[in-house]
Amino acid sequence: MPLAMLRRRPAAFRTGLPVLAAAVLATVLATMASAPATAQPDTRLCNAEVESKLRELPLAEGDIKSVRVVEETNLDEFGPPILGVEGWVRLNSCSGWLVINMRPTCYILQTYTRGDCRIEGVPSY
Repeated sequence: MPLAMLRRRPAAFRTGLPVLAAAVLATVLATMASAPATAQPDTRLCNAEVESKLRELPLAEGDIKSVRVVEETNLDEFGPPILGVEGWVRLNSCSGWLVINMRPTCYILQTYTRGDCRIEGVPSY
């Protein structure tokens, strides 16, 4: 809108516009503050699938030292927020990891070992 037209408008209109803009900005900021900045990952999401896969594998009783389920998050603004999920299993019998690679829906894509861990029927990298 040209400056000349703004000058012809009543003073209430000219002072009301900044007030309206401030009100809109306050609403947007309040909405952003109440919503989480990023979706918090739920690492319990795929625990059942990891535990099920571990029961299928020929592991000795008590061989599982620790299990950690991690989500691979997308740091880019494009695409899904979660790219995949991995279960990292530390075993007492070896120095390395058993990795269970999954989709964000917890569908298991592959299972493999790292380090000196060897499990029958599971590839090692």
